[in-house]
Parts: sequence; C-alpha cells; structure tokens
Amino acid sequence: MAYPVSHARDILIVDDEPPARYELMRMLRRTAPDAMVREAGSVKEALDEISRQMPDLLFLDIQMPGSDGFELLDHLGKKRPPLVFTSAYERFTLRAFEEDTLDYLLKPFDEKRLAKALSRIGTSANRAPKLTEGDSILLKVDGECLLLPVEQIELIEAKDEGTLVHWNGYSGRIGKTLGHLEEHLDPKMFFRASRDSLINLRSIFSLRTDEKGELTAHLSGNRSVTFSRRQKSLFQKMHKI
Repeated sequence: MAYPVSHARDILIVDDEPPARYELMRMLRRTAPDAMVREAGSVKEALDEISRQMPDLLFLDIQMPGSDGFELLDHLGKKRPPLVFTSAYERFTLRAFEEDTLDYLLKPFDEKRLAKALSRIGTSANRAPKLTEGDSILLKVDGECLLLPVEQIELIEAKDEGTLVHWNGYSGRIGKTLGHLEEHLDPKMFFRASRDSLINLRSIFSLRTDEKGELTAHLSGNRSVTFSRRQKSLFQKMHKI
C-alpha cells in the first residue's frame, strides 16, 4: 500500500511502554521509511533527546509514571515540535486539542490511521486530508468531550445557539462553523443541502419531491432536511436523479 509522503524526517516517540514504542516504530518504518525515528521512555529522556535536536514531529503518550505528556509540553513551552498525541483513553481529548495537536490517535491504531496523521504535517488547511470514515471529530456535549467517529454523523445544522451535530439519536454543539466543517469533511460523504444544513449522504434512507417541487431527504434518526433550490439542482446533477 502506498502512503502519503510525510514531511517529518526526524520523529521522536515518547511512551513509557516498550511494546507500544516498538509497534509504533514498526509502523513508521512502513509509513515514513525515510524518517529517523528516536524513542524516549519518560519525560526526562524526552527532554534529553529534544535538547540534542528538536524533532520534526513528536508522538506523545499522555499517561506515564512520574511525569505525564502534558508536563513535557509545559517544560517545552512555545518551543515545541508539531505534536500527535497517542493514548488508550478518550478522556484527555479536550486538553489535548487545547494544546494545538495535529491529531489524537486512540490506541490501538493501524498503519492507515497513522499515515493519515503523518499526512497532516506541513499541509495547509485547504490541502489537509479531509475527515472521512475512520476519522473522528471532537464534540463538547453538556460540558464533556466526545470523540465522535465521522461516519456516525447524520446531520450538521447551523442554529441560533451554534452549530449542532446529530448522530444516533443524540445531538451536541461543536465550536466550529458549518462552513468550517464543510471545508474539512469528505465531500464524498457530506453534502450541503442548504445554507443551514450539511447531511451525511449515507444517512439518507429516502428522498421525496412534493407538489411544489421541493426535494426533502429523510434521514436515519427520524430527521428530515429540505434542499434549497440551488442545492437541489446540484444534488440531482451529481447523483443523476
């Protein structure tokens, strides 16, 4: 399998578990074969490695004995390399994303998911890989954070109270605009049905045109969305209906 070219030539793995470091190094040999990969089993070892040479990319475990990954970032301050968190737990996602991380990899992850994280390095927002099946977005629901798989999203709506994401009978507010999400989500999966709605095409179970010619998509989760006139025409042209 061919993977996107990574811009990282010097990668540092920080993880207290040798098997986890070994597995990540094994995958990096395939996904980033030209990179030099270093490893550290603690925050102290990581600081020693970084003092010798600042890496192009840091894979950082969060829970480690003694000092955790966030403490390493506190030591580094603003002079830190691009960062990808690796963790077996979702509960750290909010703080992780506050640290301006490139990605958050939930253990265990595979080479395809790793390659997606690597491809985010050195890319602009417009060129960055679109979020698609196998990716997740961070939602804040009732003050708690949820890492939601993209494929579970049914509908995203712009409301007066903010941008709402609907999935599996649940709803949550996300701190991004509808336009921002449309720009970052896979257009093969999501379609802008109107100014205020972005639908997951896979969640459509029926389409109906009424006597006025308005097209309505009925979605899983007992929701429905009516297309704007312009988007109806574009949707019908794209899907030859």
